[in-house]
Amino acid sequence: MLFALTLLRLYNGDPEAVSVLQDLEGVKVEGNSGLLVEIILGFLAKPSALLRRLSGQVFASFAGSLTFDGLKLLLDVLLTSETISGGEELFDHEMEDDDEEEENDEHLDGHEDDEEMEADDDEAEDDQEEDEDIEMSEDGDADEELDAALSAALGTTKSTTTNGHTDPSSDADSSSEEELMNDEEMMALDETLATIFRQRLKSSTKTKQQKGTKQEISTFKCKVIDLLDILFQHPTALVFESLLPLLQVLRVTKSDAVHAKTLDVLRKLSKAKELPDYEGDWTGLMRKIHRDAERARGKDGNVHSQLSIFLARIARKRGEEEEVIGVYAETMRNWIKNGKSMVRAGLFADWLNWCQSIRR
Repeated sequence: MLFALTLLRLYNGDPEAVSVLQDLEGVKVEGNSGLLVEIILGFLAKPSALLRRLSGQVFASFAGSLTFDGLKLLLDVLLTSETISGGEELFDHEMEDDDEEEENDEHLDGHEDDEEMEADDDEAEDDQEEDEDIEMSEDGDADEELDAALSAALGTTKSTTTNGHTDPSSDADSSSEEELMNDEEMMALDETLATIFRQRLKSSTKTKQQKGTKQEISTFKCKVIDLLDILFQHPTALVFESLLPLLQVLRVTKSDAVHAKTLDVLRKLSKAKELPDYEGDWTGLMRKIHRDAERARGKDGNVHSQLSIFLARIARKRGEEEEVIGVYAETMRNWIKNGKSMVRAGLFADWLNWCQSIRR
């Protein structure tokens, strides 16, 4: 199917189609799911409903055998900052070289360590807030520059106030100067004003482009979340590798659409009837989810509690209820001792309700 889609793109004159065909040949020979994910991401970056639908169908065909490297590519997209630089990273450099891949490996591995994960959160939030502050500052500066340029061109200044009264002297000076202008001076003034407004138009266009880029990033991330939704329908150990990064997405994203879609996918996973097998350290994962609940925002709801119950169900399936009780007891002990803890009481209420439901 991907071959057919790529040939169609080649027929339509897409310059990237040739390299994609070569990559598909490599996938056919080597069976590299990571490379296949890169190709699918390239399709999803295109504004095409057809490519989006067919990419989902292709992804579903190998989601059950997806490797960690392939998952990392998806999570890296979601953790990319929603800024102009983030857009350049996503859409101008879809294929990264080996050095960049090593850096991404180190970045994702950092999610296993709480301190590094918090640093990643803070850095991502700072980057996005800084970008927004810069844009607001640029808008304000542009307005001031426009006023200054117009004042200089017209030979006026902003009206000043003294004791609450406007000083009309500048307006009077302006009127007298305008009366003394000849035709040549008026034509020169017209050209100056035209130049000023052209520059202002360029600045306004740049602001619109910035907003458009952020919307494009948000749309792209929503498409990637759809792929994770498909992945979660094929229970594998990769499900558990996704939990902490997705909780991080909830904290750092500035897009309501990305936040809502991520929240929906996590909630749907927590209610899954078919439980995946997990041979990893599920108690450590539950502790990290509880610690992450300290930093949850109000609109995150009770997703941390839902994921904790999801892990508790898996533990019960393995006959390890005692370990779950120990983790919750540890979290409650810390919550009681630390009056500033932001963990919601609902985390424990949901746990007790679930315990009530499984009592023998």
